[in-house]
Order: sequence, then structure tokens, then C-alpha cells
Amino acid sequence: MSDFVFRAMELHDSTQIWNLDEIRRRLDFCVKNKMNALVFHEPGIEDKIVFPAKFLGGSGEPESYYDAFLEVDHAILNHALRENLNLNRRDYMNHVIREAKEAGVEIYFENKELWFSDFILKYKKELMKDGVICPSDPFWYREFLPYKYKELFLALPDLAGIVCSIGTGEARLAISNTFACGCERCRELDPVDWYKNMIMAMYQPFHDAGRKLIIRDFIYTKEEQERFREAFNTMPDDIILSLKNTPHDFYPTFPDNPLMGHVDDHPQITEYDVNGQFFGWGAQPSAMLADIKRRLAYASEHGVTGFIARTDWEGVQDWTCFDNPNLVNLYAIAAYAENAEISEEDIYLKWLEGEDMLEEGLLPGELKKCIEKIRELMDETWPIVEKTNFVNGCLFSNDSCMHLTPDQFTFIGGTHHSLSEWDPQKKDALDMTPENVQRILADKDEALLRCEKLADRVSTSSMGLRQEAYEDLREHFEFMRWYVRGFRLTARGYCFGRYAAEVDKDAILAEDKSAGELLGQTIKEMEEYREGLLKNDFILKYPYDAQLNPERVKFYTDALKRMAADAGLKGGRC
Repeated sequence: MSDFVFRAMELHDSTQIWNLDEIRRRLDFCVKNKMNALVFHEPGIEDKIVFPAKFLGGSGEPESYYDAFLEVDHAILNHALRENLNLNRRDYMNHVIREAKEAGVEIYFENKELWFSDFILKYKKELMKDGVICPSDPFWYREFLPYKYKELFLALPDLAGIVCSIGTGEARLAISNTFACGCERCRELDPVDWYKNMIMAMYQPFHDAGRKLIIRDFIYTKEEQERFREAFNTMPDDIILSLKNTPHDFYPTFPDNPLMGHVDDHPQITEYDVNGQFFGWGAQPSAMLADIKRRLAYASEHGVTGFIARTDWEGVQDWTCFDNPNLVNLYAIAAYAENAEISEEDIYLKWLEGEDMLEEGLLPGELKKCIEKIRELMDETWPIVEKTNFVNGCLFSNDSCMHLTPDQFTFIGGTHHSLSEWDPQKKDALDMTPENVQRILADKDEALLRCEKLADRVSTSSMGLRQEAYEDLREHFEFMRWYVRGFRLTARGYCFGRYAAEVDKDAILAEDKSAGELLGQTIKEMEEYREGLLKNDFILKYPYDAQLNPERVKFYTDALKRMAADAGLKGGRC
């Protein structure tokens, strides 16, 4: 897979981006593993550098970054701390870019548009229509975006480029926003034309500065993806497309992204989440080597020439794959991009040696056995995680945390992160038929049985690892044991609660018991589970206490009690 000429590591947690020691750790990994780019993903990151002065009282034609700063209205300069700090953040970022360049690594920003300072609204009051900001106003593409990026490249002349999500609901403003403007222009505007206007507005300053413009397909539905493809294929061929390896978001159970290979002559790169926003954050290990290898092969076959490996997530602070066993996934994607035929044993050895995890003085035979044992253990993790964090392929977590209520899963797994949108055969994945309930219960039981056996194996021997490395790994697998137990219980509560409410609370459903009896039993087991959690040392450590937050467990249990009460079952209460 030597066709992967762009090999990037993404930092999505802003606490990592603005930490020079952390950046140096990432650069060290890049140099040792032949990666050549860092991507700093923070919505609005460019607004920590630019003002933009033209819309805060400036001329729009500054000769330097400092000229742009001094053109900003004095009321802002003298009293707006955030804008004054832009100068310092710009100095930091130019230093990072310089160190990275010396290491052979380019720096990219990743952002979402439209994004802007609230000061803009002071100078462009006409953007507000009935209390809502208008996304279709020509100001955004005729003036704002072209100048904003002109000023950015004036501030950071060696920034390699931008990876940008256009039109996502996570932006401050987009034509697709839930609470979008209702003016006549917005109502009549074809979203395809909006995408075109915004992308082309960004393109010109990038083209003039010789920088790379990379557009992402952060898209929720097939219909939206088709509109995006239609717009994108009219764009200049030097605009690069970045595609998540799966449609919508990083769900390993979803099919390959169908847009891949269907964007005419545009260069393509693919994105892969190695840390696992949706499969455990590495708090519970999940080695994805086989999936990474297959996804990269598919991407290569469809004309992709680069990848971005996401190493953390903005929703979890100060926790990255460098802090947990999922770091092996980063080693894997770098290795497979260089050599598709590298063995899993060689990748595990890269990880063990690179992170100084091996006991000193191992004989060759002992080293071989150590690598084999680690591979066997880690390769068993994803099949367990798949049956824990997913239900019939549908996402069964709130970003790897427990749900707050059963209804939340119905929305997240069935609607918001819908698998059936991309795989119609999964349209009945959450149906409460006896057969489907039995299938869901069996998957959760199997995950627990396999996890208990795996955690027991890890606890019996250090396998040739240094004691500190072994204790850290053992703690992750002990946490995994409790994680799988908890998700099994929430899944059982979900099935029994829905079945009792929607089908028949008195029907024998499983284990020779009725849905109502099983719901009552699960409520009791969840209360006992919470008590057990509180006795574990790991529940006081971050991010374990976030994923298995006892407060969440109680809240979910109370939701089950309300379902029981609504179904007329004894013991139901809030």
C-alpha cells in the first residue's frame, strides 16, 4: 500500500493541540513510523489566530499580521482579551509548524464552517433575521471566507492547509442547521448551491497561497451524500476529499463509505479512528488490526492515496491512544500503509518495543512466546467489543458511555446513527420480536463469557512484559470485565422494558420467565452492579469513571423502574 503518500495523525482533543510536550511526542512517533502530517482538529481553531480584521473595523488589505491586528477597532483591542491572545497563540503555532517541518511533518488545521466571532454581528447587523443568523447571506462567501483565510495564511505562512467540514450541524452556522434561518432566500436555496458557494469561497485564497484545501464528507444520510457528491464534482480537481472509512461516522460495523472512488479526478484520503470514540476509547482494549488492513485495502482499490488516523476525541479530555492499549491501532495503520503484507506479530512487536513494554533480558524463545500471547489476547478484544457496544450492528452506547435511558438508545442506534440508512437489511435490527430479543441476549451473554475468560487469562501471567506495563494492561482488562457486565445489563433492561411496554409484559420471553419478571430481575441486578462498581478502585480514575459513571447507572435503572411502573408492574418507581 505504498500508494499512501499522505500519512497523517489527527489530534481532536484541544488540550493536546496546545501542549508542546504532547506535540513533540506525536512528532517523535511520526518520524519513527514514517508519518508525514499532523492534523489539529478543533472547531474554530483558526479564530484563535485570525480576527478577521476586515470585519472588525479594518481595511481588508493589511501588509502583515500585525497590521491586521492594529486595524481592529480600539474598543476590541483594548478590552477583548480573546482577540489579544491571538498574537500569542499565533507565535506558539508558528513554533510548532517550524519544529514539525524540521521533522519532515506538515501541519494542517481541521475545522468546521461556518465559524466566526460574535463581533461579526456587531458590524454586520443585517445577518440577523428575526433573531436567527442567516447562512445564505452572500456576505459569507463573497467577503467573509475569502478574507478570513487570506488573513490566516498571512499569520501562518507555512501552514500546509485545512481539512474542513462544510455544512455540518456541528458548525456554528450551516444551511442544514436545525434552527436555520427561515428567510425566503434560505427556503428557496438549493443546498447544492450553498455547498458550491462556500467551497469556492475558500478555494481562491488557498489556491493563491499554494495551500491544500481538503473537504470532508461529514454526512448523515444517503440523500445528503448524493447532494454533496453532485456539488463536489463540479469543483476544481485540486480540491482534495477526505472520507471517513465508513459513512456518517467511525462505526466499525458499518459498510465501507460508498462515496469512495466516485468523485471524478479529485484526490482522496480516508479517515480512521484508532482510539475508538464508538468502541471504548481504549479504556477497554480493542485491537482493530484486521479491520484496518481491510479498510485500507478497500480504500487503495478505490483510488485513495492517504489517510488520517484520529488518536483522540474532543469529548474526552487528556486521554488519547497514547495513554491506552489502542495505541497498537496507530502502529498498525502506519505499518499497513507502508507494507500491506506485514504480519500482525511484527506490528505487535513494533508496539511492544516502541512503548518499552518488554521485560529486559528476554531470550529469543521467550520474546516469541510473548508476542504470540499478546497477539492472541488482543485479537480477541474486538469481537467482544462488537457484541458489547453494538446491537445487531447498531451503535449501543452514548459515545462509548452507558445510555441515560432506553429511549436514548432507540434514538441514537435507530435514528441518529442509523445503520439501516446505509444497510437496508438492518431496518428491523431493533424490532422487539421474540427471535430478535433472543439474538440480542445471546450476543451479550457471549460477549460476557468471552470477556471473563480473557480477563482471567490476562490476570494469570505477565507474559514477558515489564511489571508496570503488565499492571496497566491488566487494569484495562479488569475494567473491560465490568464494562461488558454493565452493557449486558443495560441491553437486557432495554429489551425487557420495551417488550413489556410494547408487546406483552406477561409473555414468557426468555429463561422461562415473562418480560415483566425479567425486567424486575434486571433492575435488581443493576442496583447490585452499581454497588459493586463503587467498591472498585478504577471507578475513581478518569476516564473509567466517565464510561461507567455510577450516576449514569442509577439514572438508567430509574428509567427502567419508570417503564415497569408504566407497564403496571409491581416495584416500578422513580
